Amino acid sequence: MVNLRKTGLILLTAIGAVFVFGAFFNPPFLRSLLGTTCHRLPERSFSWAPGLCARCTFFWTGVLFSSLLMFFRRFSASITVGLLLIVPMVLDGSLQFIGLYESTNIMRLLTGFLGGTGLCILLEGGA
Repeated sequence: MVNLRKTGLILLTAIGAVFVFGAFFNPPFLRSLLGTTCHRLPERSFSWAPGLCARCTFFWTGVLFSSLLMFFRRFSASITVGLLLIVPMVLDGSLQFIGLYESTNIMRLLTGFLGGTGLCILLEGGA
């Protein structure tokens, strides 16, 4: 019998791996895919990760690491925890978008990683 949880986590890990690879190596064959999820502004990217902005790079890094961890061990976190982990990313991006302040790459890194982890917890369905 197919274990849907494990199958979903394998798929999520694969998607995360493609985006993390694209973020760090920026291959021409992935640029259109990367552009569908990120504005790819150079001034919001780390110089060593030109494929995606800092927030998106670490969002997908969070997805990759969290989905790998969840494959081997269930998180005992609720859907509420997943949502709370996404809130900082939404606030940081929204406040920057409406012009209230300019976020830093370190803040984008932190909020992106938390957001990616929160998404995995939501997709896991909480415990």
